[in-house]
Amino acid sequence: MNDNSHQNPVIPSRQANPFASCWTRPGTIPFQFPADVSPEILLNDLAAANWWGEIVGAHGSGKSTLLESLKPWLVAAGRSVSAFTLRDGERRLPPDFLRTACTAPRPLVIIDGYEQLSMIYRLYLRNCCRRASAGLLITSHVRVGLPLLFHTQPNFALATLLVSNLTAHISSPIGIADIAASHACHGSNVRELLFALYDRHERLVRTTTIAG
Repeated sequence: MNDNSHQNPVIPSRQANPFASCWTRPGTIPFQFPADVSPEILLNDLAAANWWGEIVGAHGSGKSTLLESLKPWLVAAGRSVSAFTLRDGERRLPPDFLRTACTAPRPLVIIDGYEQLSMIYRLYLRNCCRRASAGLLITSHVRVGLPLLFHTQPNFALATLLVSNLTAHISSPIGIADIAASHACHGSNVRELLFALYDRHERLVRTTTIAG
């Protein structure tokens, strides 16, 4: 009987697809900053606005990814970061979240999906942050009245770069025509674009396997 224990384990199929969520969720892909923007620049802009700012962009355009990329820089700047991501239908934050966040030293409250909050709760949140001298950094699909920190506007060149980075270590039959087709369907929604490429990759791999 052959002992194959020394061989590398087989990678599960979802991890063999470079567009699987384990490779593409926020925090796994570094945000691709434009040539004229950097974390240092955004940090300086946020500090100049007394640590209040908004990141604005369409659904799936990279707002959450930008937040994840900025968090280490914010912590390195001495801010106590307390972050919460709102889901559809959530109109307020958990009862103890603000209390804990605002009593930390040099607090910075981060709310991903700010537009989910009710108008009354938005006022309450801002008042709490002001009273605690806390920073407030949010993401939203539209402008909500905070100083604009960044507007996410991904384009085809960015989509191509992301695919190139994702397939650098895990090969894929996805080509430039597939990227163009997905971009034509989903535009600035990078999340949906990558989801579509996940399905396209699976179909192409199955077709190749059957043909082989």
